[in-house]
Amino acid sequence: MKVESRVGTLALDGGRPVRHDPLPGWPAFDDDDRRAVDRVLKSGRVNYWTGDQGRLFEEEFAQWARVPHAVAVANGTLALEIALRAWGVGPGDEVIVPAATFFGTASAVVACGAVPVVVDVDRDTQCLTPATVEAALTDRTTAVVVVHLAGCPANVRDLLALTRSRGLGLIEDCAQAHGARIDERPVGTFGDLATWSFCQDKIMTTGGEGGAITSSHEDLFRRCWELKDHGKSYDAVHHRRHAPGFRWLHESFGTNARMTEVQAAVGRSQLPKVDRWVNSRRAHAGQLRDALGTLEALRLPNLPEGTAHSYYKFYAHVDPARLGEGWSRDRVIAAINAEGIPCWHGGCAEIHREKAFTATGRPSGVLPVAAELGATSLMLPVHPTLSVADVDDIAEAVSRVMRASMTRVVAA
Repeated sequence: MKVESRVGTLALDGGRPVRHDPLPGWPAFDDDDRRAVDRVLKSGRVNYWTGDQGRLFEEEFAQWARVPHAVAVANGTLALEIALRAWGVGPGDEVIVPAATFFGTASAVVACGAVPVVVDVDRDTQCLTPATVEAALTDRTTAVVVVHLAGCPANVRDLLALTRSRGLGLIEDCAQAHGARIDERPVGTFGDLATWSFCQDKIMTTGGEGGAITSSHEDLFRRCWELKDHGKSYDAVHHRRHAPGFRWLHESFGTNARMTEVQAAVGRSQLPKVDRWVNSRRAHAGQLRDALGTLEALRLPNLPEGTAHSYYKFYAHVDPARLGEGWSRDRVIAAINAEGIPCWHGGCAEIHREKAFTATGRPSGVLPVAAELGATSLMLPVHPTLSVADVDDIAEAVSRVMRASMTRVVAA
């Protein structure tokens, strides 16, 4: 197949690609990160209770997140499960989650014995809206998990007003939103609890896996702290004097979700760099918006006024009605990749279509916005190891393909 076009032959059809060398990758670890790990390994104190890195990371992350309390855990999914349990979510409860999110958002609900109720999202933010949440509320609803997808802040103020009026918990899933803000206030400071991920390629990483829970509420913080450590009493560990002999510490049941000292050391090394990295992501995203904003077959999301996106990834959406004969979103993605630029479908926009939901309360009908997003999205990298020239290459490849996509594909 080839493309009839005045933009030249696409690489997909045998033309010269925009780029031959791979883009710089993410994550990227520097000498500070490696030295931090080396110090922990040389010390032999690699467990939360033998070293000090985990506790120091909790203190520093709480300060960075502008909240009083943080609990470091092994990964972001466990962070969400523990936050839900701390709120009191259990068997028979319903928890509202967005259709557009990582599957772990729903699996954390199921791990608590509750039912994830999947609802539609906003076309621009890809996040929950007060209207879609309110329509799904029942007398079994206990909490709402709002995901700031790809770093785009959700309408969390109105969601908070709704949950407060109904006595429901609001948990912010900030796994992809480190550094995002609403009217200069960081995401993660609005809800009752917030959860964070430091997985492989997140805005910051703790070396492959890692997570945290933050809260401004002392009681919820202590419950999370205890749940992640076999049910040890926070008071018994930190504030109570013990007679000589065995210390009786476990006053409830929990699990072992502790972060390791190596993870925490990497996190402490990366944390001072996060704000600079987010600024770089925003600059790259602005460069792409400027370059791609006039392409007729591509829709760029409108960002809510007063929000500061942190751009874990950059999303754009193909307009199928403007594509030429023989073109589809999937062909667009294949063509951009052929130009030497990684481009993906993006995260799952319809988690309820996963087979696991067959026995877990799949929505009875199509969620139209989520379905549209799932069929049209493109996801591009904007991580901070990219240069201005690298982003120029991304923009050139996307522009080249999108201009060609408005013509028809014919047999070679």
